[in-house]
Amino acid sequence: MNTFNYNEPGSINDASYVGVDNNKLVVTTRVRSFGTFAVTTDDVGHAFPWNRASGMRISNLSGKIIGIRKRHKTVIVDNFEDGKFPEWIGTIASADDLGDGFVGATVSGDAYRPLNNEVVLDGTEVSLTFRPESNHSVTIAIFDDPSRIGMDPAGYIHLTPSNSQSNTKQKVTFRLEPTKGTYNVYLEDVEKMTRETLVTDATAEFGTNNMIGSIIRISDSGTTIFDPLVLEQKVNYAYEQISHGGTFNYPCFNNTSEYEVVNLGTDYQNYTDNTQTISISGFYSV
Repeated sequence: MNTFNYNEPGSINDASYVGVDNNKLVVTTRVRSFGTFAVTTDDVGHAFPWNRASGMRISNLSGKIIGIRKRHKTVIVDNFEDGKFPEWIGTIASADDLGDGFVGATVSGDAYRPLNNEVVLDGTEVSLTFRPESNHSVTIAIFDDPSRIGMDPAGYIHLTPSNSQSNTKQKVTFRLEPTKGTYNVYLEDVEKMTRETLVTDATAEFGTNNMIGSIIRISDSGTTIFDPLVLEQKVNYAYEQISHGGTFNYPCFNNTSEYEVVNLGTDYQNYTDNTQTISISGFYSV
């Protein structure tokens, strides 16, 4: 029988394992807190702080009605499983997996492919999981269309041993903010479930077509394994309302920042107090 410590989130790595809590077998699906957090918001939606999680519990003690909604529609741009790359231009080939049993890919030189054919809204994210070898030098860039390759990008990062770990499974995420003309880049250690910010509010070029037909370019020597490439398309879903005193659990696919919250106010008829800054608290589970 394979077991893990139910109180240690980093040890939960296989759904077939049996949990042990204080030397006793855990037979439960109860939510356990692995940390608390808070988010400040007003009449504009704000994302919850990033935490790797399978769920979170939110309490509204703000005195206002709040709205909560999912931020993204997840699109698997490429999982590299079929070993075919018709949408890629450049040298790309199948490769060993990243320890999860799935097939990845390597890139030799420059390779690029389309990301989407929809308008890119503020908060849209592009992520790529990878494992580089020693002395790696990997460049990833996003452009509003192929004609801008080599010019100013919508997102850019150069990964080396100085800012990323060799022989380690990681995920780089670009958060695009077209109306602001900026982007952020985050790097996650997948095994340790930690994340750091590599780039903050860097100037970007998003073109004049709302990033419809945008592309990603990867530049590498062929030693880094990539898998998968994911687009988190920002969507303005309808808000679910939570009144003062309400507490609810929400499932997470990956992390707590998948959700955003907004102040809907309480004033009779016109709700003009929705511009007031309020705080929402909660905890996340792994």
